[in-house]
Amino acid sequence: MSKLSKRIILLFFVIISLGFVGLFVIDKATNSRINNIGVIGKVPNFSLTNFDGEEVTSSILNNKITIVNFMFTQCEDACLIMSENLSLLQERFAQSNDIQFLSITTDPDFDSLEILNDYQKKYSKKNNWFFARGNIIDIINLSEKGFFLSAKLLPAGHSTRLILVDQNNQIRKYYEGTVDVNIFEMQSDIVTLINQM
Repeated sequence: MSKLSKRIILLFFVIISLGFVGLFVIDKATNSRINNIGVIGKVPNFSLTNFDGEEVTSSILNNKITIVNFMFTQCEDACLIMSENLSLLQERFAQSNDIQFLSITTDPDFDSLEILNDYQKKYSKKNNWFFARGNIIDIINLSEKGFFLSAKLLPAGHSTRLILVDQNNQIRKYYEGTVDVNIFEMQSDIVTLINQM
């Protein structure tokens, strides 16, 4: 075997080895970032009414990964995008019984149970998505003191962030609900939390 052949073989093995090392480092860095999703706070007790007239309390969060958002049905821009993105996530995780969604209206004076029912029919394809309403003062307190999100000048002044809540009722992370890259990030983080259950 000539010197050139030996060098080519050696170079081949060095490149392959560097590739494996690179993949290992990337995998460890990615897992470290995802596995260390911090805890922002605990979701407080709440009581709302679902579109079907059933009571929705904080106990629904037990042992489920929940994506929460604030919205209202007359919203013509951000809420529609958030609802479409949540519908997409619902579809992607359709086979999982560990995921659920909670959308809370910031316009309970207009968003009656009937209106919320009609709205949910447009977006939800499974019975794991609650569309809830309650007293406006309770909703403001839940948004600001419970989820640490602004609730000024409602209904339109609600946050457009999606909130990832783990199976222990802990707020883990916020995502801008109208930005596609954040939805992909959330999807990845949901998989991580499912794997940690």
